[in-house]
Amino acid sequence: MSAAPHTAAARIAVCGGGPAGLMAARLLQAAGHDVTVLEAAEAIGGLCRSREVDGYTFDLAGGHILFTKDRRVAAFWDELFADEPCVSSRRETRILHERGRFVGYPFENALGELPLEHNLECTEGVLRASIERDGTNEPASFQEWITWKMGAGVARHFMEPYNRKIWKCQDLHAMGTSWIAGRVPDAPLADVLRSSLGQTTQGYVHQAVFRYPLRGGFAAVHVRIARPLAGRIRLRHRVRRIEPAAGGRPGERGWQVDGERFDHVISTLPLHVLPDVLGGMDDGAAGAARRLQWRGLASYLFGVDREHVRPYSWVYLPHDWQGPANRITYLSNYSPNNAPADRGSILAEVTFEPGREPDIGAAGRRALAEALEGAGLLRAAALRASDAHRNPLAYIFYDRDFEAKRRTVLEHVDALPGFHALGRFGRYEYHNSDQCLAQAMDLVDRLLPALARGGGPLAPERRA
Repeated sequence: MSAAPHTAAARIAVCGGGPAGLMAARLLQAAGHDVTVLEAAEAIGGLCRSREVDGYTFDLAGGHILFTKDRRVAAFWDELFADEPCVSSRRETRILHERGRFVGYPFENALGELPLEHNLECTEGVLRASIERDGTNEPASFQEWITWKMGAGVARHFMEPYNRKIWKCQDLHAMGTSWIAGRVPDAPLADVLRSSLGQTTQGYVHQAVFRYPLRGGFAAVHVRIARPLAGRIRLRHRVRRIEPAAGGRPGERGWQVDGERFDHVISTLPLHVLPDVLGGMDDGAAGAARRLQWRGLASYLFGVDREHVRPYSWVYLPHDWQGPANRITYLSNYSPNNAPADRGSILAEVTFEPGREPDIGAAGRRALAEALEGAGLLRAAALRASDAHRNPLAYIFYDRDFEAKRRTVLEHVDALPGFHALGRFGRYEYHNSDQCLAQAMDLVDRLLPALARGGGPLAPERRA
């Protein structure tokens, strides 16, 4: 992306040093603007941080990978890692259906790998669902959608138990369906029937091959993004107050962030915290923001002997007998530098509701290792290392009125001149890291032409 000429540098505060905020800051600084990144944590990266533990690389919020359908992002990654190309891997994803039986993912693309009676149950359910939903409207609840779309067999053997576990929601009627497109695989009926007959078919083709940094874990991505921003990032700075500068409409004369004057604010702060941070929110927007819901994620790293590393990328664990983790990642398969020689690593993910945080101390790690041993995935008594990290905010929870709440909040904040909400929680959009980078590119593309005419706030932008 080339820098646009400008007559006056704008002072821009970027609240949050995750992927979206760092990308926006990098591009705006390259265009000659005065950018300050304010990050509450002791390190940048948000949900994409990593750390070293006894020679193991630990990604702190699950097993991230580099894949994208956006050509701009792919080209940017190529440039970012030009001196040290990333490791390319073929995606090998499985579901642990029964102890010792790993079947392909997506589930309905691998029905022929199931026990015969489960295969027949699922195939019959898919066919019945296909016939019965003809001409019917898509249900409003996720629970009803699962059966309407996939049938009772797939619902019972995978979709219902897995989604109850990952969303920590026993009644899936409480969830809406607006998030499904692009997040839940949608196999054509012909593929499902072929898979039932023993021809496993491929879903999520765009993820068939992915990349991962050779060194430093997934954090290498944002570390490299942030290199040009040296001296412009303030760590351990939790933004307490964003207020319109005095005079005129809110935002027309710029903003005060914790008392410091800026022309523009790019906020990746979660929408649900804005009522306590953003001055001048109307009651309707503030109430809607406070009612938004989310889930946290605890990540557990286990160093193991190489014999316990299967040739998979990650494995879904839908059933209660497999323990509380909904997924494990064989992180040592992503890069040879993620574990010491002749060792391997397993990264387990446990989601949680706010206020019901799982134990990440020694006892909690031991209990989870024993649960994974019960699922046949490791030996708890033979661990070479362990660590854990809690992310209080990881996933958006899509309850039935989610879209109405989100729309109410964004209609308010998007109308504020010079205030720009960005990122997964900054806009409450369930974006992967590549989509966060693309969203930052889009925002900067919108901003630069107007900033070139002067550094002051812009009129509200129309957003899709």
